[in-house]
Amino acid sequence: MTPQEKLMALMAAKKASMKKVEKTSKIEPGENRIVLLPGWRGEEDPTWWHDFGQHFIKDAAGQIQAVYLCTNATFEKECDVCKALGAAGRAAADDDVSKVLEEARASKSVLINALHLDSKEPNTPKITEIKRGVFEQLVDICTEYEGKPLDPNGAIIIKITRDGKGLNTKYTAMPTAKTMKIDAAILGKLNNLDEYVKQESEENLRRAIGAVNSVAGLAAPVASTGSSAARLAAPAPADDLDDLPAPTTTKSTAPALDDDIDDLLADLPD
Repeated sequence: MTPQEKLMALMAAKKASMKKVEKTSKIEPGENRIVLLPGWRGEEDPTWWHDFGQHFIKDAAGQIQAVYLCTNATFEKECDVCKALGAAGRAAADDDVSKVLEEARASKSVLINALHLDSKEPNTPKITEIKRGVFEQLVDICTEYEGKPLDPNGAIIIKITRDGKGLNTKYTAMPTAKTMKIDAAILGKLNNLDEYVKQESEENLRRAIGAVNSVAGLAAPVASTGSSAARLAAPAPADDLDDLPAPTTTKSTAPALDDDIDDLLADLPD
C-alpha cells in the first residue's frame, strides 16, 4: 500500500468513527398505531427487517463509557466485544464487577421501517427498534392475514400496546379493522437498514474494548499477541469520551439509548 493509499484509508476510518447515527424510534408506553412498510431492497428480496444489537458498557457507577455494535447479534458473526467481555468476566475480581460486565452483554432487537401514526410525523418512515417478542407477534399477524399488513395498497393498521415497567414490560400487538394506502412518495423514503447497521469502526471498537478492560481493571494486552480483540484492547484516552452517551442519570440523545431505564432493562438477553 502506498503512503497515499494509507492516508486515504486512515481518513476513511476516522470519518467512519465520527459518523453520527440517527436514533431509532421505539414503541412508547400506552397504545401505538403503526403501519408496517415493505422491504427496502426491491422486489427480488422482500425482507422487511434487520437484526440489531449493541453493547452498552458502563462503569461501576452506572455511567455509560462506550456503546458499540454487536456483530454477533446484528450479522451473526464473531464479535470482538463479546470476546473481550467473556475474557474480562473470567478474570473479574468480585461479583460486583461480574454484574457490571454481564449488563454489557448485547441487547438484541429487530429493526423495521414503519409509520408511527400517532407521532408528529405520521407519514415519515421511521427506523423502528422493537423487541424480538414484538417482532414475532408482527410476523404471526402478517402470516395470519396473508401479508396484508405489508400491502401498500391497503396495509392493515396495527396497534401495539406497551404496559408495565422494567423487567415487567409487556408488549401486545393486534391488527385493527382499519387499513391505509401507502403513497408512492412514502415508499420512496424507505430507510436502507443495511446501510444503517454499518456502524463498525476500528477506532470505536478499540474504545469499547478499552472500556471493558477498564471496568474489569485489566491492563491492555501486548499489541503483537493474542486475538484481534486483544490486539485492539488499548485504553481509550479521556478526551475520546466526548461523543459517548451521557450517564443514565441525565438525558441523552445518543443513538439507540433511551433516558428511560425501562428500555434498557427490557433489552436484557433472553
